[in-house]
Amino acid sequence: MVYSGASSCNKTKSAHGVAIYLDKQATNGWKDSGLVWEAVNERIIMIRLECKPIHATIIAVYSPINSNGNKQAIEEVDAFYLKLQQTVDKVPRGDMLLIMGDFNARVGKQQNQTTKNVIGPHTVDKINENGQHLIDFCSHNDIIVANTFYQHKTVHQMTWKHPGNKRWHMLDYTLVNKKFRSSVEDVRVYRNAAGAIGTDHHL
Repeated sequence: MVYSGASSCNKTKSAHGVAIYLDKQATNGWKDSGLVWEAVNERIIMIRLECKPIHATIIAVYSPINSNGNKQAIEEVDAFYLKLQQTVDKVPRGDMLLIMGDFNARVGKQQNQTTKNVIGPHTVDKINENGQHLIDFCSHNDIIVANTFYQHKTVHQMTWKHPGNKRWHMLDYTLVNKKFRSSVEDVRVYRNAAGAIGTDHHL
């Protein structure tokens, strides 16, 4: 497991920290690739695998919560996407790019032709501010939200239940650059996959 988290003085329970877990085969491939990785900050981590016939860059993220018009929260989201863009800009052009994590975003249904190229037909929520940020980021980088292109039961789409109103939402996503879309066979939720890692999200 490769991990990036907040400094001890800023660390809080269940907040700030991202990790990429590799199975034995992926770990060996990563070692053979020279152990390339970067702990960008407590919300973004990146590793690169020199696979055959293509190389892959994997980025794990944890976005700030939806701002709901709060100035400080808006600034945190803007800073997150700026740093994420800077990280993506360093990815070699020929790499398959996978970005996965908790985006705290609701992408909503396809809004227009632009979002149709980013969002598939299988969504469950109304779009929020973070969702628009995510769509804009994907549009700018020729990336799709892979979750939304595969049809599954709702229970295999939702990743988080609001503790207050008990409604389920899709907040966690797998993104892939469009030219490698056909390399992704499926994306769905496995409700018991999180095990004992202490998260209130399904993976």
